[in-house]
Amino acid sequence: MKEPVFDKPLFDSRGSFLLLMLCYAAVVASMGGVGVFVSFLPQIAQDMGISKSEAGMALSLFSVPSALICLPIGRLIDRIGICLGMVLAGLLMAAGDAVLALSSMRAELYLGMLLAGSGFGCLVVACPSALVSWLNGDTRTRALSFWSTYGPVGYAFGLLLSVPFAEGLAWRHAFLTHGLVALCLTMLSFFLPRKDASVALRPDNVGFSLLFKDTRVIRLAAALALPNAVAYGVSVVMPSYINRVYGVGLGLSNSGIASAKIFAMILGGTLTGYVLTKKFHFRAMYRVLVCVGAVALLILFFPKGTFGLALVGLIIWLLAFGGMAGAVTAQFPTYVNNKEDIGVVSGLIGQVTSIVCLATPPTYFALSGWTQYWGLSCIVLCLAALVVPSKR
Repeated sequence: MKEPVFDKPLFDSRGSFLLLMLCYAAVVASMGGVGVFVSFLPQIAQDMGISKSEAGMALSLFSVPSALICLPIGRLIDRIGICLGMVLAGLLMAAGDAVLALSSMRAELYLGMLLAGSGFGCLVVACPSALVSWLNGDTRTRALSFWSTYGPVGYAFGLLLSVPFAEGLAWRHAFLTHGLVALCLTMLSFFLPRKDASVALRPDNVGFSLLFKDTRVIRLAAALALPNAVAYGVSVVMPSYINRVYGVGLGLSNSGIASAKIFAMILGGTLTGYVLTKKFHFRAMYRVLVCVGAVALLILFFPKGTFGLALVGLIIWLLAFGGMAGAVTAQFPTYVNNKEDIGVVSGLIGQVTSIVCLATPPTYFALSGWTQYWGLSCIVLCLAALVVPSKR
């Protein structure tokens, strides 16, 4: 199989680092909205006079835009350029935060999460498209591996952002602060290179037709989506589970969980990028990490331990997940052989991930015992180990 067509990097080493940091900060900030919402879910439900399950439905709505329109977003970004795509994402994020902060009824709450989810959908297409288009070689492999850790790190960012507003009904201020961060990142996006030319549509290689040309594309997408679903499910139940089992308050649990997530995910993604540049066997490494992740989740959910031991389990799980996500994301450039398909392939993989994650919050919220949390997670991880393709 021939190598991807992108052989001339646009940035030097310093520019590559700054590009990665901008892409990473943008998608981490977007995912942070979920962490803020989960932290204040009981207060939001009480303040608006709705049930926790009705408030929790907003978490699923966050994934709806990227689940339904990630492919059209990919084609849009192919046409308008990565810079404008990231600006659009930032504006949608800020608009969603404003609606959430000012909401007084359930419909406004849902609209705010849909807008925030639309911004996230733009970023999960635009950011990898930027890294694939403007970097190359080992630099690109390591950048994509590191970027793939955004999910838990973004969630952790939201938990930390919530800590100063943990008392009373100050959750609205947390969303306003989050919106301000989104606007600041939007301004930085204007420093990215502009793309003026439009990309012509080619009916022979657009959207889901890629699945029938090479089934390894959908297998690669599933290998990314399934561990992401487990990570998402674990994230949304962890604060309440820790509080119920160990009696730890919101501020301490959020700080502990967030610190563990940030440390483990950044370390895991960085190490995976380094290992992959040494030509380690991709599928073997992925399956070893699945086994490590299953054991770590057992330590995390086992109720007879301690809060500290649970954090150790969380760190090991996130290291394993960071390795899985990084390994899969680093394979992304090998599935793009035409520059015009960057956004489409990125959108396809992002859409599969969002569809799988769409049902994750209500599914994990419906579970109760630690054996159910661990059992479901292990089943999903085993399925991921079965479908992961060999390196192309």
